[in-house]
Amino acid sequence: MIKKAAGTLVILLGGFTCQAATQYSEFRTPMDGAQWRFEGDRFHCELRQQVAGFGTLVLADRPGQPLGLSLQADWLVNTPLRSESQVVAPQWQHRAAAPSAMRLWQWTGRQAAMEGDATPYLEALEQGLGWQLEVQISDESGYRLNAEPVAVRSALNQFRQCRTALVPQPFSAVRHVTLSYRSGQLLPNTAQLNQLSDIAAYVAADPRITEVLVDGHTDNVGDHLANLALSRDRADEVGALLHERGISRDRIQVRGHGERYPLLSNNNAQGRQHNRRVTIRLVRDGQVQEVAGGTH
Repeated sequence: MIKKAAGTLVILLGGFTCQAATQYSEFRTPMDGAQWRFEGDRFHCELRQQVAGFGTLVLADRPGQPLGLSLQADWLVNTPLRSESQVVAPQWQHRAAAPSAMRLWQWTGRQAAMEGDATPYLEALEQGLGWQLEVQISDESGYRLNAEPVAVRSALNQFRQCRTALVPQPFSAVRHVTLSYRSGQLLPNTAQLNQLSDIAAYVAADPRITEVLVDGHTDNVGDHLANLALSRDRADEVGALLHERGISRDRIQVRGHGERYPLLSNNNAQGRQHNRRVTIRLVRDGQVQEVAGGTH
């Protein structure tokens, strides 16, 4: 007897219930047509494989993000019930898949992204292994995509080299950086020096950066003129450190504002801590500068 329950084909035989296995349509690029393509610069690195008849798999590395794997489908209409990938041996070998590399995928329209870090998938290519992605459309049917490690060495070498040259942080992380200061502190601490190195690395890589604005601020404790001088001294130190890291002096604009632009009230220790700061802002493509009283 055959019944259909909750969209799943169920076969009842002699009192036993059997759920029919999902049938997958296979998609793979023929070996003689397989091609891995590299695209990249200082801000992104991509390794692409076109899976014939289905879409493009993209292994991507971007500053400040884990290595990611995504799929752009060419024609998929319905959102899949479930998608799962794993590392597999190429079709001409007979090695078992690596279960530790199994990953779930999330879909947005025709775009899917693998959950978690994709480093095992990069390592798989380096070891001569491939990828397999199962896209389950219904309980009965789905699609199985295979990316074989064919003609990948050249693109893989370019991808590796690209990753070593990536800027450490994206523009969103360095466009507006605030360094907080203890009372009486003049020089940035070790963590803040690392932030300045990240900023300088980004400026060196992006020719669209036209100015670097450095603004010093204090709380209202002490003499007004002394605070003004301290804010300028802090900003000067940051400007000099950015110059030491490769930013030309003519692109660095340094100002000290003293206690003029507090972020929070100076009536408590927490507010004063927030107000003791130096901000570094990057101006890209000649964008209009922010006013000193706004986001400083």
